[in-house]
Amino acid sequence: SGGSDNTASGENASIAGGSDNTASGENASVSGGEERLKEELRFPFTQDAGGWWVADMAMFRFPKGVVVGVKSSSCIYGEGTLSVNVEDDTLGNCPVGDGSVTFGHANVASGKHASVLGGYGNTAEGNFAAILGGSENSASGDYSSISGGSNNLIS
Repeated sequence: SGGSDNTASGENASIAGGSDNTASGENASVSGGEERLKEELRFPFTQDAGGWWVADMAMFRFPKGVVVGVKSSSCIYGEGTLSVNVEDDTLGNCPVGDGSVTFGHANVASGKHASVLGGYGNTAEGNFAAILGGSENSASGDYSSISGGSNNLIS
């Protein structure tokens, strides 16, 4: 009903004012401009002069998990997980176990609270199992650990 350069394309969508706003979903509504909307939603990020989004000084809670990089299409992510992946889905890590962590390339942490902290093709299957690095290692026993090397199996 006001403002400029607004687009309300969804069924029953509306924009009350402001500029450059889009309401594209069914029954979507935008009540004002960017600053008002930002204030209402209390975004915890600010864009710096270089274009980076910087978090406010606050704690953040992610109940499901966090994936940095590409989401692996073949992974079924556990609850409360952290994974850092490269930009190639075929080399993606997979933190399946609840509370698990994966770094490196093509690593899997399927045990609860298991971690793979680097390397390639490692699998931490046991609960609380840990692999620090290397390649093609498997820690299948609960509380088992491998510090590195290749093709090691501990149960």
